[in-house]
Amino acid sequence: MTKEYKLPQPFVSIIIPVFNNIHGLERTLQFIEKQIYSRDCFEVIVIDNGSEYSPDRICEEYSVIFLEEHVHLNSPYSARNRGLEIAKGEIVVLLDTTCAPDEGWLKGGVSAIERGADLVGGNVVFDVNINSSAGEIYDSLVNIKMKESIVNRNVAKTTNLFIRREVFNKIGWFPEGLRSGGDVRWTAKATRSGFNLVFGNDATVYILPRGFQDVLKKQWRVAKGQPEIWKECGGLITGFIKKGVLCFIPPDPRSYRKISIKEIILPRKKKVLVYLTAYFMRIVTGAGVLVGFYRIGRGQRDGL
Repeated sequence: MTKEYKLPQPFVSIIIPVFNNIHGLERTLQFIEKQIYSRDCFEVIVIDNGSEYSPDRICEEYSVIFLEEHVHLNSPYSARNRGLEIAKGEIVVLLDTTCAPDEGWLKGGVSAIERGADLVGGNVVFDVNINSSAGEIYDSLVNIKMKESIVNRNVAKTTNLFIRREVFNKIGWFPEGLRSGGDVRWTAKATRSGFNLVFGNDATVYILPRGFQDVLKKQWRVAKGQPEIWKECGGLITGFIKKGVLCFIPPDPRSYRKISIKEIILPRKKKVLVYLTAYFMRIVTGAGVLVGFYRIGRGQRDGL
């Protein structure tokens, strides 16, 4: 009988920036330990970005590599660059501390790379239920739509992203000091350079949604950075009209009448709260975009 020999699994570097989310980091590391992928074939690199309380002890407990970003504090892209400086993997995985990977997550993403993809945006499923707040439900409805971003725009978020090492070798790392938008800019640059980006349905992570206050902060931060992205992609005027002007128009109430969570239609009161949250966030987005245009006019960079 001929003995079968299995090819060795590719070595993977998982890079996780953290900022004031020790509990989230520990949760993420717990789920990484449950992966059906040989532990000898991946490393985990955690980069603290100026947290009030250092997560170094948690990193020691899970035997992961711990680094600190000292220059561009509160920039997740600079933190990821520090991880890239020492990463040994032929495949790099970018992950956030809000994620709880499914046990087949790492295997699923690597398999998609092995089938010919250069970048794989993994599936992101929000952990919401009928009792979630209006802010949390809104977050799950509008943010990190990985499949839509890949199919419609050929870009992806770094929340759950698998990348061949040679992509970084050709187009470089992330811009230093950016607070938001760096993932969209970088993946757009990668796909424009001819690299293949696909959606990885088998590389699933479950993510905790943000509450109202955290969604508000993110919405404002992202909106300010969008004009810079549009400028680079040649869509500055279109973006200004759609996001800087039309955002002040209330959303269509009909689109919120049949909101469901896990196939359960939300109560009328909750749907109204989600709708009002959506309208408020649109106004915040419009205001943020206008600030972003003002910054471009003054020659300022959307950094920290």
